[in-house]
Amino acid sequence: MLDKIKKMLMKKENNPPLTDPRDTGEEKEWNDKSDAEQAEEIAAYEADQEEATAQNEFVEEEITDLELEAAKERLALNREDEVTLVDGATELQPTDDEKNEMKNPSDFDDDYLEYSSEAVGFENREEQWNTYRLIANYIQDEDSVLDYGCARGDFERFYQTEYGQELEYVGVDMNQQLIDAGNKVYNEEVELICKDWFQLDKDIKGDWTININSSNIRYDADTVRDNMTYLQDTIKSMVEHSTKGSIVLLASDNVNLDDGLLSWNAGDLLNWAQKEFGNVAIDHSFSAELFTLIIYKN
Repeated sequence: MLDKIKKMLMKKENNPPLTDPRDTGEEKEWNDKSDAEQAEEIAAYEADQEEATAQNEFVEEEITDLELEAAKERLALNREDEVTLVDGATELQPTDDEKNEMKNPSDFDDDYLEYSSEAVGFENREEQWNTYRLIANYIQDEDSVLDYGCARGDFERFYQTEYGQELEYVGVDMNQQLIDAGNKVYNEEVELICKDWFQLDKDIKGDWTININSSNIRYDADTVRDNMTYLQDTIKSMVEHSTKGSIVLLASDNVNLDDGLLSWNAGDLLNWAQKEFGNVAIDHSFSAELFTLIIYKN
């Protein structure tokens, strides 16, 4: 899919200008040449000029990440105007098929759900792994994890790869497609449950329950609970299903991002959690856009 976007961005290759032999500034030297010599040099110049013109046609060239992201955003927004990008590159209008592919990548890329970081809410694998490292800092060796909104269960394989040890892990998610993708890519070696986390069996527990950005958007069909009530009930469920504590990564309202995600006030959540659970902490050091709520069970 990205290759198709790249092909839509073209840049000009700049070749040095050619000099007309009649404009060298040496008029006497030019006039001293015979008509045959002059004609030969003019013919050679015109041939070189024609070749240079052909070489200066637009050619496909590697583009920067910034240009590619700009193109993706424009295509996703389905804008009709033509926009000039950096270095003189111009965005061309996509076809209807290309617009549809941008909006529904999983319909065109068989590996999208299985391997893409974008499919589970991250811009790239580096961002995904850095976020997982933040959460893993709170988990001790031999601690078990129950992952709320696990998607494919990538956290389990990250932990195994990063720390070289097995993690007792159970993931729960309502998205059957992502659960199926995780079962496929991990050969059903990661325990994944497709279920509403409010309907979990009471005996399903982890030393830590984690929730990585899964409360920044509503996937449920609950029309009764407002967003804050839904988040608070989710956190209560996480605490009930943990033995040591719960870790929730949330989008902060400190930064006004027009990305369609829910954002939360860290101070308000801290005050509520302290009254509800007692021993809690907020970590806003990872990013201005994200904060972590940590609840410790006594």
